[in-house]
Amino acid sequence: MEPELTDETEAAGGRGWDGLAEWTGGLVPDQVEALAAVRELEPVYPLLHALVGRAPREFFVRAAVMEALVESGRPAFSPQDLDESLYWLAEPARTATLRALRQSGWLEFEPAAGHFLTDTGRWVCDVLSFLHHRLRESELLPTVEGVRYALEIGLDPLRHLQSMRSRLAALRQEIDEALASHSEVVLRRTAEKLREVLRLSERIRAVLDAVRLDQVAARRVVREIHDLLSRLHGASSTLHAAVTEVGRQYLRLTAGLTTEQIVRALMAKSLDELAAVGREALLPVLPAPPLLTTEAVGYAAEVQVLRERAAAEPVVWTEPDEAPRAADAVEVPPEVERLLADLAAVVRGRAPVALSRVVPGGDAGESFLRLSLLALAGQRWSGEGIAGRLGSLPLAVEPEGDGWPEEIAGSPLARLTPGSVRPRDEREKEA
Repeated sequence: MEPELTDETEAAGGRGWDGLAEWTGGLVPDQVEALAAVRELEPVYPLLHALVGRAPREFFVRAAVMEALVESGRPAFSPQDLDESLYWLAEPARTATLRALRQSGWLEFEPAAGHFLTDTGRWVCDVLSFLHHRLRESELLPTVEGVRYALEIGLDPLRHLQSMRSRLAALRQEIDEALASHSEVVLRRTAEKLREVLRLSERIRAVLDAVRLDQVAARRVVREIHDLLSRLHGASSTLHAAVTEVGRQYLRLTAGLTTEQIVRALMAKSLDELAAVGREALLPVLPAPPLLTTEAVGYAAEVQVLRERAAAEPVVWTEPDEAPRAADAVEVPPEVERLLADLAAVVRGRAPVALSRVVPGGDAGESFLRLSLLALAGQRWSGEGIAGRLGSLPLAVEPEGDGWPEEIAGSPLARLTPGSVRPRDEREKEA
């Protein structure tokens, strides 16, 4: 749902040029080319009351949207195309503006193609191009004559040329759609429009040749229009061949009947008679075979009853097997053997030994292993095996200081907490 723009909200937000900042998402209106280009149309607001809506800012936005869509050169606009061309217009102002243009007849919408400009919309752009210079012209001239008139009065015909390019691009797309429709009515109607354009081809090229070379932007559009005219000339033969091919698909009637007589005869019939003929035409010639019969159901039930069913084996409850136990002779790693030998030497020496001499091993991995096992030394509750052997040693590990590690030179370890490993005396052993 879009918010309703009331007179109170319009008055609060501002009705003129200064109020556009609310609709541009914070952008300064003077920095938006499309808005800055239409600001000079402000004096003609009373003359175009049907275009401006209820406030001047709606006039600015609608005129800028129309010129931006024509300038893009696209025959139709998808939501992505609208986001690209109208990036400067924030929601919900964009949706409200497009809805107003659709309701006024300048834009139309089709789910398959999106928004596209109508002939009225392009005609309004032709008028706006003259109103940029405040020319009070009461007559609406065709696009070709508008270009000629702009050249005669010394104006840049860029906007007229953009409108002409938009018309030719729309006709090119209409030709493609007509070829895809395979409808003789659509093909003939499009061919008639194309013939009208081609009859003006020479006049259009003469007007395009009059565009001055110093009008760079206009000359660029002129080249695009020349290319579109060449494509339309090539599409003329393709369209004529399509009309001829569709005509060949009709059956050759005999006995003096024409297509018009057959259509009139069918139109004279009532709707019920035509519906009855259609229903009879849709009935199948042969009845479809039944997918399910009583014989098939009985056979399936017999197979289900007679199938072999294996008897379930009785459950025997027994005691589980004992868990496997480790062998009595557990191989001790050589690194642990070396640690046990070094600790036994400390016990025999009866003197404290620094941790920096006991912990470091052959490499960093062995050093970490010795340090982790050193916590079990002298702990009689350690258990059996390696833990039991370490716990039976009368040793005590005593750290020194606050526990902060210090550097060790010539060792696989970079730092180690200072401390010592000392043998326990007899009193400590009894305790």
